[in-house]
Amino acid sequence: MKNLKISRLIILLAILCFSKSISQTMNALPSNLMKITNAFSVADFEKVKSFVLEKGNRKTYRNFDNQNPYYNFESFEAYLGADIGQQNINNDPNLSDFNELTLKDQNNYYKIIIVRKGDIHASKRNVLKGMHENEVYYVDPYQEKINQIPNLLSQYLKHLQKIK
Repeated sequence: MKNLKISRLIILLAILCFSKSISQTMNALPSNLMKITNAFSVADFEKVKSFVLEKGNRKTYRNFDNQNPYYNFESFEAYLGADIGQQNINNDPNLSDFNELTLKDQNNYYKIIIVRKGDIHASKRNVLKGMHENEVYYVDPYQEKINQIPNLLSQYLKHLQKIK
């Protein structure tokens, strides 16, 4: 009887340790992304998206899709990517929304992702494990470790926040 109680206790402890390990893993962000909502809010993202769709043009900048909405800010360009990926290969705003904002200068690409309410459940493109709804993230597509926002990206985000 005593062995049975000890066995149950060991099993219970193992389950608790395992579930704690899983919850920590689920909440941890991969090292190639950083939540930047405090520096560039959901409202900022939506404002830039609307600006690019209203004032911008179309330009393909990658092989993944075509005719991306884009705007040239002189020191960098901003491109939008559809939240359903190649299902909206021509980035038609009537087919889907946009959850990707890529800022490109002569030397760099900076990928910004917004996770809206319902995007995780809907399995929207670019939503990665560890991301949360109503947040904005900087994602390094080269899979390098991110520990701070690059200076140029910070300048670009400040410039975008001034858009009317």
